[in-house]
Amino acid sequence: MDKKSFKKGHFLHIERKKYRKEYKHLKNLFKQDSLKIIHNEEVKDRSIYKYWIHRKKLFSLIGTSPIYMTHELWFSVTPEVIAIFIAKFVKACLPNATKILDIFCGGGGNLIQFAKLFPKVYGVDYSLEHLYCTYKNAISYDVADRIWLKYGSWPRLAAKGRFDNLGIDCVFASPPWGGPQYLKQDVYDLENMLEPKGITDLLQSCANVSDNIILFLPRNSKLLQLSRATRKVFGLQAKCKVVYVKQNGYLKGMLCIWGDALINYNELPNEIDDEVIANESNSSDEVIDNASTSADNKEQKSSEKKFKFNYDLYG
Repeated sequence: MDKKSFKKGHFLHIERKKYRKEYKHLKNLFKQDSLKIIHNEEVKDRSIYKYWIHRKKLFSLIGTSPIYMTHELWFSVTPEVIAIFIAKFVKACLPNATKILDIFCGGGGNLIQFAKLFPKVYGVDYSLEHLYCTYKNAISYDVADRIWLKYGSWPRLAAKGRFDNLGIDCVFASPPWGGPQYLKQDVYDLENMLEPKGITDLLQSCANVSDNIILFLPRNSKLLQLSRATRKVFGLQAKCKVVYVKQNGYLKGMLCIWGDALINYNELPNEIDDEVIANESNSSDEVIDNASTSADNKEQKSSEKKFKFNYDLYG
């Protein structure tokens, strides 16, 4: 495929009259081959330097294939090894799944890994530049023919039920956490700090699309709010499984999982390639309900159960 061309059918509804400005902008991005990373040229912006030095952890093909990023994507793209881990976990739990929805798909870190394993993956993002980067990066990973991208605000699209009747097998979302500033908080407020909507509204919008849901949330998220949102959306007896994900010994975030097929999978991930470790906390909402403070979070982690996971990360 010519670097200045793209299959407009993979950008859903982009040719509609109301998107004429966006379509023109998208064509210009492709024409100019915008936002390409020059992998061996040190970035001048010091705010993203620490991400640039670990650039191959975000996309392993940087340096061998063209990769495209905006400033925001440097600190919001899921590290590739974790994205692989998530995609293979979903595949193991839902071996017959065919359609995945990635909300807030950003630069395509997760979406690309899903597209390697599933025939049809939808991506949503409020930024046209992000969707452009996703498509260009998907070309580099040879999965562009498996992705369909929708421009727009997720709350607005969800309110219109755009994905409710498409037969989506699993919804994944790594919503904006508010940038690196979230690390300055002892406890992350999931109702007031999560963007663009709080955890309850986000979870409800996902539940309207699929029973199987995975959210990648900050490591210091307030678990009491997670429990309350679970009960409000799914009922008093509902369960949410929480998996803490580490990379090279550093806690990167937590996967919050809903849906019987995902929760009841008999083996959850532990050590994979010595780079990603995931620890499962008790999935009952009562335990989550008692883990609302920093001290309780430490106690929760100390009682985590570890499981071997029966797939090869790079197999």
